[in-house]
Amino acid sequence: MAASIVWDDVKLFLSAARSGGFGAAARELGTMQSTVSRRVAALEAALGVRLFDRTPTGIELTAAGRRVVTGAAPAEAALRALSDVVAMTNPRVSGVVRLALSETLASLFVIPRVLPALLEKHPELVVDLVVSDDPTDLARRDADLALRFFLPPKGDFVTRRVARLDTAPLVHRRLAKTLAKQSPSSWPWVAVGRPSPEEAWLAPLHAKPRLTTSSFHTQLEAVSHGLGVAVLPRLMTQLRSELVELPLVLETAAPAVDLFLVTPRGLRRAARVAAVFDALTVAFDDVGGATREQR
Repeated sequence: MAASIVWDDVKLFLSAARSGGFGAAARELGTMQSTVSRRVAALEAALGVRLFDRTPTGIELTAAGRRVVTGAAPAEAALRALSDVVAMTNPRVSGVVRLALSETLASLFVIPRVLPALLEKHPELVVDLVVSDDPTDLARRDADLALRFFLPPKGDFVTRRVARLDTAPLVHRRLAKTLAKQSPSSWPWVAVGRPSPEEAWLAPLHAKPRLTTSSFHTQLEAVSHGLGVAVLPRLMTQLRSELVELPLVLETAAPAVDLFLVTPRGLRRAARVAAVFDALTVAFDDVGGATREQR
């Protein structure tokens, strides 16, 4: 039976199991939902067991499916390690590098300030931007590198703090003079509906937001279009000329935001990954980033 098992089918099955659906697995792996469904069915036929129960609300792992997830994990890790060894023996900067980052970092910094020179220098390099505010699982190689505003969980990673960004209330310049005369508690705040150091800092104001969003990038866009005020990195005033800082003094200083560049240790010295890692580090150094590699 083992001879008839195709690893690519196992990979698609694991993605579906972890993401909770064939559609989500297809988006994650860049394929079609019908392909995931068909290949999982082929794996079920090869194993002679049903791995998922198909329900009106989606798919659920069967007992056999849960055992296969557990049993396949060591093989998955071993293949990742083998792939890392091969990558480190290739001196050419070529192939795909998956970089996970937020939409704001992608659109305002990485695309205009990093990628043009990087791709011109390395014409065989392909950069795949995995854009989301949600964390990406580097241990499973959902990405090769990640720019994150938090340290990764425990794992075998190389981490570098590439920037420490001071924050302040930012607003469109056409609103600045009017709002500076008003109480900050009455300012039209634009908030992200999730806990953050910025929201905690503003708590003593007991201010009610005028606009809320689930996306940090949408928050920035709202402020840039004159819809209100938000606590954002001061760096944004350099990247968006329409933004200016509003003075606000509270008992504690506005929080600083650390930005980390993270990669699995096994990939750090792979030529294609090292090229992107080093280019990002240099780019943030140029805007005053504070770098420190943690091993």
